[in-house]
This record gives sequence, C-alpha cells and structure tokens, in this order.
Amino acid sequence: MTLASVDCPGLVTHSKIESNQTKEVDCPMKRARILVTVLLTMCVVAVTSTMAMADVLTDYGLKPLGSYDLGGNTVTIISWTSERMQNYFNDYIPVRDRIAEAERLFNCKIEFMQTREIPETNFTRLMAGESAYDLWHVQNKIGYFELVSEGAVLASQDFLPAEFFEALPPALQATEEALKFKGKYYGIGNVEWRPMYGYANDIVFVGYNKTLFEREGLPDLYELYLDGEWTWEIAGEIAAKATRDLDGDGVIDQYGMTDLRAWDLAISNGANIVKLDEGGRLVYAADEDAYIEAVEQFVEWWNTGVLNNSTNTGNNRQLFIDGRAAMHFNITPAVMANNLIPANMADEWAIVPFPKGPRATEHLYPNQALSTTLIPVNAADPEALVALKVFLWQEDDITVNDFLAAHVRTREAGEVLLEAHEYWTGSSSRLLETYITEFNDAIAVIRDEGASPATKLAEIRPVIQARINELFGQ
Repeated sequence: MTLASVDCPGLVTHSKIESNQTKEVDCPMKRARILVTVLLTMCVVAVTSTMAMADVLTDYGLKPLGSYDLGGNTVTIISWTSERMQNYFNDYIPVRDRIAEAERLFNCKIEFMQTREIPETNFTRLMAGESAYDLWHVQNKIGYFELVSEGAVLASQDFLPAEFFEALPPALQATEEALKFKGKYYGIGNVEWRPMYGYANDIVFVGYNKTLFEREGLPDLYELYLDGEWTWEIAGEIAAKATRDLDGDGVIDQYGMTDLRAWDLAISNGANIVKLDEGGRLVYAADEDAYIEAVEQFVEWWNTGVLNNSTNTGNNRQLFIDGRAAMHFNITPAVMANNLIPANMADEWAIVPFPKGPRATEHLYPNQALSTTLIPVNAADPEALVALKVFLWQEDDITVNDFLAAHVRTREAGEVLLEAHEYWTGSSSRLLETYITEFNDAIAVIRDEGASPATKLAEIRPVIQARINELFGQ
C-alpha cells in the first residue's frame, strides 16, 4: 500500500500557488495517527514483474506496454542527481532489472547524464539538435522556469490526457499544480534516486533535541503538536529557556534555535512571497500583513539571541548535532535520507511540523524545492518518452514501509512525516528563487541593519512584480 492509496477525505490532491489561507482539514489528525499506526505495523511485500506491471501505462491514460518504439535510440536522462539515479536502479531490489526491461520494451538504450549546469546544458543540447530523446529533470530553482518561459519544452497538457495528471501520486499532483505556467502543466512528475518516488523531497520540518529538552525540563514538542499547542509563541518561550551560557564566560554556548529561514516561517502563518490575485495574475505578496508578521518574528528571535543562523547550512546542522541547539528549523526528507544528521548523534532527536503562526489554525508545511521532469520541444516521440518515464518510476515500487525505513527511526517521526505529505498543499516558500534576488537582499538588511520589514518589503515590490510580469507575460 502506498500513501496515495490511503482513503481519507482530507487527502490533498490539488493545490494552488496562491494558497496562503489556512487549509480546512476534513480528516481529523487523530484518525490519521491511528491510520498511520496501522500502516507502520503492516508488512508489505512489493512484487515486480512484467505481468504485475502490465497496466502501469494504461492507468495513466497511455497506450499499453509494448505499444511504443523508440527506434533503438539512446534516451538521455539529465539531472544533477543522475549518478545517484543509476545507483538506485542498481541497488534497490524492486527496480534492479528495470533499466534492462525498459530498454527491451521500448526498443531504446538509456543513459544518465550528471550535470549541475542546468539549464545551460539543456539549451545547448536543444540548439545542437541532440535533445530529441532527452528527459530533463528540473526544479523550481534549477532550470524549470528558464526552460519553460523560453519555449524550450512542450506543455505536457497539450499532448497528454487528463487521466495522466489525475493518476499522479497526490504529492506530485500538488507539485505540478504549483508549477503551472500560464495555466498549463509542463511537467510529467518527478524522478528519484532512492525509495522516495511519489513523496515530496523538501518539505521542511523542525528537528528537536529530545535529550536536551529532557535535561532542561522543557515540554516535548511532539506532545505539544498532538495537543494543538505547538505555536510560534510557545516556540519562542522554549527557545528563550534553552538559550544559555553554560560556563559563565558571558558567551552563549547553547541556542534555542538554528537554521530558521523567514520565508519558511511565513508559510506557517499562511503567507507566501507570491500568490494568484482574483484575476488569476501571479503577484508579489511579501508586503502583506501575514508575511510581515513572520519577518518580524524572525527578527525578534534573531535580536534576542535565541536564534543562531550561520550563513553555512552545514555549520547550523553541526550545531544541532553537537547538542548546542535545541531546535533545528531545516530538517527535510533529503536530510534524513542522506543521514546528514548521523544515526550515531550522541543525543536523541525527533521531528515536528513548523509551529503554527497566529493566523493559522492548522499546521502548514514549507517546501523550498519542487522537482519535475520536462520533455524538450524537439522530442521525436513525446508520448513515448513520457511512457518510458512512467515505466521507470512507479508509485507501487515504494511501499510506505520502504519510505519510512529510508527516513525515520521512530513511530512518532513516521506519523509526522506521513501527515505532512497528507496535508501539504503544494505551497513553496521559494517558488521563484532565481527571480527574486532583491527579496534576499531585503531580508538581510532587515535582519542585520534593523530596517522596517513593512517598509523594506514594500519598497522592492515594483522591481519584483515587473520581473514576474515579464516572466509570465502578464
């Protein structure tokens, strides 16, 4: 059973960029926790064979397996994680023979190209006529908007049936909805390199040091979360109590918080840098009250010394690993899967969602990076390339247990992780990251020079809005 097969009325299947209002949840958290507990006790065996997967394409409104012929050509899958994708197909048992089987069924060869030069590599291959059999892995901040806005890729909505998008796992549906460009879908769903497909890779959680909390007599965040009491106000109180000069030398040795970003905090208050207005235009929204409140709260924690934010994410993470930060506000599934906080960390730690802002009635989930796959505009057979991608990465390859085993070590953490995927609305705290450098500079000036958040965030509106208008042709 995969997460998408869970029957729950609150399951999110669509989202909108403008979702800066608190989501009404139809499925009570208590019911979800009971369901997750049941899932965690199930023993699920994934059986993969050609017969078992015979209808994987027709489920997406495509022709049956064996209907597509790529003429013996080489399909090149381009990504900044391509080497790890190869390792996934070599090492993960359910898909170990998938590449060879795909090459036979689609009459093609499959190669992986590893590069950080995206979208430059993509544009170069397109101009040279080398991309007719390419699959391009991109992200909102790694090439997506550049390639789409320049007409380098096909709008998938123009040649795929509606059933295709409806069949995507819920988290991928939410992603494609958030990445719509001028009202159209361009992506065909993510590709992955570990037991993860169908889930969101970069939802941001709060890690907390349970050992430190117990030593300092602080309330357990998981219990506060279950009781609906995990809020900004409580987070600030806990951080103040945890921040200490341990050796009396006048220098803080233990911080309440580390690695918190104002843009992620804004999501937890129902705000976003951009939103859709009533006329359907994408507009700058970081100068609205809910967003300003988040920046003001961020600055307050910074100025009172409870928040230690190095410019180096690795340093922030090490502060938490060393037991010198009570809460780490940048834990993602990628951090957990890559063991970036090592299993042999001396202290016990756990995760919870971001605390609720004053405008939120439910927990909201920041996500900095949204990934998908694009089809070049000169593709020789677009539908066949989509079918090949669908065959290579299948939702049923990843059981709930596989996903949890790759990321968490406790039942409580598993509950938090699955509930986040159930209630994430597709909102991205950094959707247009490569187009809003003025925003980054403004946050730095507000934090370091004491500028007014309301004034500074309003000041940059014209230039950012002009860039958004140009990008989206509005």
